[in-house]
Amino acid sequence: MNTKTKQKIMSEAREYLDSGWHCSEGILKAVGGHYLGKVSEQALRISTPFAGGIGGTNEGLCGALSGGLMVIGAMHGRVDHHTNDERCAKLAQEYRERFLAYFSHTRCADLKQDWIGKKGHGSCAELVAQAAGILIDILEEKT
Repeated sequence: MNTKTKQKIMSEAREYLDSGWHCSEGILKAVGGHYLGKVSEQALRISTPFAGGIGGTNEGLCGALSGGLMVIGAMHGRVDHHTNDERCAKLAQEYRERFLAYFSHTRCADLKQDWIGKKGHGSCAELVAQAAGILIDILEEKT
């Protein structure tokens, strides 16, 4: 993928948040929309409770990380228990590791405390855009 396309998808992710979508939904719509085509209504509904660290509690996994995992699952997950899921698991692990390396946290509350608005970082929309970029890099390198 060229840099212009990557930047466009990252910008879309940011815009989704700025227009009222949640972090998990924004990643799914922007990155998933690029790789999977139109994201189904059902998939968007499935992503909603992961927003704001699970149900808006800020106590769980960041919604941007959860949304990215949903994209990985949609692309590489299995549909029967006989299929080897090692590739999907490796991609999920890689996304988590790079997310953690970049943001220093995976928990929503920690990100809001230590990353959002600090060190020149903007809102959750900026975090989601950066998370989208991390996910795109993995998908382009590993798939």
